[in-house]
Amino acid sequence: MNTFASAPPTDRRRPTDLLLVAALLVLTALPDAMVVPLLEELLVARYGVGPGAAHAFLSVNLIGGLCAVPLLGFAARRRRPILAVAIASTADAALLGAMWLPIGFAPTIVLRALEGAADVMVFAVVFDLVGHLGRRQGVGLRFGFAAALLSVALGSGAILGGVIARMEGGDGGDQAARLVYLVGAGACLTAGLLAWIARDRLRRLEGVADPEPASNRASSRASTPGSAEPTDRSAVRRAPFWPLLLIAGSDRAAGGLLTGTLGLFLAEAIGLGPAIRGMLVGSVLLLMGFGAVPAGWLADRFGDLRLRFIGAVAFAAGIALLPSAAVGLPVLAIDALVIGLGGAVLLPTSLSMLDRLHGGLVGMGGFRAAGDVGFLIGVVAAGLLIERLVDTAGGADVTAAYAAVFAGFGGVHLAITAVALPVLVAADRRRDDRSDA
Repeated sequence: MNTFASAPPTDRRRPTDLLLVAALLVLTALPDAMVVPLLEELLVARYGVGPGAAHAFLSVNLIGGLCAVPLLGFAARRRRPILAVAIASTADAALLGAMWLPIGFAPTIVLRALEGAADVMVFAVVFDLVGHLGRRQGVGLRFGFAAALLSVALGSGAILGGVIARMEGGDGGDQAARLVYLVGAGACLTAGLLAWIARDRLRRLEGVADPEPASNRASSRASTPGSAEPTDRSAVRRAPFWPLLLIAGSDRAAGGLLTGTLGLFLAEAIGLGPAIRGMLVGSVLLLMGFGAVPAGWLADRFGDLRLRFIGAVAFAAGIALLPSAAVGLPVLAIDALVIGLGGAVLLPTSLSMLDRLHGGLVGMGGFRAAGDVGFLIGVVAAGLLIERLVDTAGGADVTAAYAAVFAGFGGVHLAITAVALPVLVAADRRRDDRSDA
C-alpha cells in the first residue's frame, strides 16, 4: 500500500516546520553527550567500578538500538511514527530520571541499554521528517543542516554536562554530576510533549507528497489524472540496503578512530602539547560538523553519489596519511583540513542517498544502528590493535603501530566505498531507466 496515496499534491510545508523538527532534533540529541565527560563522577566515583566498566555505559545502548529497528517497522505499518517519537522521548526521560536515583551500577547499565532503543526511534522519525521538509531538489542541503545541527547539539551537550556538574558546590563531584540525568530527562520530556502537541502538524508534514525528480516529470505529464502512478518517496525504495549499512558503519568507525585515537597519536607518537592537540582534533570535528551544510548544497547541485565518492576518497586518504603528515605541524594541519572537509561530505550525502534510494523509518533506524555498531567496532579495534602492535614491537616504535592502524582504517573505509558505491550507482541508473520507460 502507498503510505502517501491519500496526500494531496499541494505543498503545505511552512517555515515553522523546520523550526519544529530542529527543536526535536536538538532536544533529543543534547542528553546523548552530556554524560560523556562525566563517566568518572557518574560511575567510577559513584558506584566504584573500573574505567573499563564505565566506558561500557557509552556502548551498551547499542543493544537497545538494534532492538528498536523492528519497533520502527511496527510504527511504520501502523502509520504512527509521530506517536512513536512522543512515546520514545517520554520513555527516554523516564529512563534518565531513573538513572538519577541510587539504583546501582547493574540496573543503570540495563536502563542505558533500554534508552538506546528510544534514541534510535527518535533519530529515525526526526531524520525521516527532514526529508519531507521541502522539495526533492533541496534534500541534500536539508540533511546538511540537520547533520550540522546534530554536531552542534552533541558538542553543546558535552559542554553543558561539564557546566552542570560544577554548578553545585563547584567541585564536580558525583552529587553534582547526577544533575545531568535530570536535565537530560527534562529535554527529552519537552521533546515528547512538543511532538504530542504538534502531532497533527507533523502528521500532515509526513503526508505531503514530494514533487517528482526532474527525470520523472516527462512520464508524469504523460500519465492521466487520477492514475495510480506513484509520485512520492515510497516509489524510490529500490536500492539494496546493505551498501548503505556498510557506509554508515565505516563512517562511524572512522569517526571513533578520530575521537578516541587521534588525540593519543598526537600525544604519544608526536609529543604535541594539549593545546595543539585540542586545536587539531577540534578543527577536524568542527569542519565535519559545519562543513556539512555546504556539502549538502553541493550534493544537490552535482549529485550525492558523485560527491560522496570524492569526499570518501579524500577522507580515507587523509586518515591513512596522518602518520606521514607528522613531519611538521603545517603538513599535519593540511592533512587535518583534508580529513575535515572530506568527512563533512559523509553524513549529508549518506542521508540523502538513504532518503532517495531507500527511505522509510526502518531505513533510518537501521542506518543509525549500523553507525553505532561501527563506532563501537572502531573504538575497540583501534585500541586493541595499537596495544597489540606496541607489545609486539616491545614499545620501541609507537609511531609505526599508529601508522599501521591509521593506514588500515583508511584502507577499509576506501574498500567499502569501492564496494558499496557501484551498487548504489547501478540502482540509481535502474531507477532512472524505469522512470524514463
